[in-house]
Amino acid sequence: MKPVYFWRYTLRSAKALNAASARTEHEGALIRVGDGFGCLHPWPEFGDLPLDGQLRSLASGESLHTPLVIGALEGVRIDGEARRSGKSLFTQPIPESHWLVRDGDDPDFARSEGFAVAKIKGSRDGERVVALIDAWSKAGLRIRLDFNESLGCGEFLDFWKRLGEARRSAVDVVEDPEAWSEQGWMSLRDAGVPLAVDRDHTSRLRLGDVLVYKPARFGYACHRETRFYITSNMDHALGQLWAAAFASIASQGGKNDKLLPCGLLTHRCFESDPFFERLRCDGPRLLPPGGTGLGFDDLLEALPWKRLT
Repeated sequence: MKPVYFWRYTLRSAKALNAASARTEHEGALIRVGDGFGCLHPWPEFGDLPLDGQLRSLASGESLHTPLVIGALEGVRIDGEARRSGKSLFTQPIPESHWLVRDGDDPDFARSEGFAVAKIKGSRDGERVVALIDAWSKAGLRIRLDFNESLGCGEFLDFWKRLGEARRSAVDVVEDPEAWSEQGWMSLRDAGVPLAVDRDHTSRLRLGDVLVYKPARFGYACHRETRFYITSNMDHALGQLWAAAFASIASQGGKNDKLLPCGLLTHRCFESDPFFERLRCDGPRLLPPGGTGLGFDDLLEALPWKRLT
């Protein structure tokens, strides 16, 4: 493989970003191989090696690459091909995204901006989740719930039953509702819970589930009939654009009816930086920043890259 270069970064969020993590600082690295650029952003809370381990994997032979390294190198390869030809990866519109709900957000504003779906991060605070479902569904948005397996086995079904029929009908999908077990998740399917599977697709995904795919990670297990949506890895703006480019290609010019509204607007979760400052949206649709490949040409060239040894 060609020499690999990297640049460490730290993203900062005002609050924790999911039920599995209390951190407000999020470390990752941009990588460069030849003409291509990519992003490595681990989430140790979900089983990833920490960043130093990911970089050691990247420096090792292919057989020792982690799924995160494999996904990053695929992005580097595709980005590099586009940059060498002087082309952008965004020849098709980026698909629309859901609104990722944060404290203080206005449901009516999101609806007026054209959003049709709101994603609510679930937690053990059931009353808070119910209040958010009520507020956002009342404004006319469909609901996605994401519990990040924060509930124990059997606990989500109790929560689901307490919601009542009206609230349940407002929910499109539930990502990772509780700690995974084959029997437990089958019980949820039997109870009519519309499951979306975000991790370990090969072992967890069943016919009728919705697949949540992050291009930052290697692996895409689905049936021909599988509905899916694409999300960022809640990572650097370059990683966010890799997910957006993948979604743009997968949408087939808007003709892929299996692709649901995506989760590509995660830059709102972090403090601004020179990369995030270039991102713009047209309602629920992310707009590419211009340039070749994934963009950010001048910013990437100006970084103090260090050779990985």
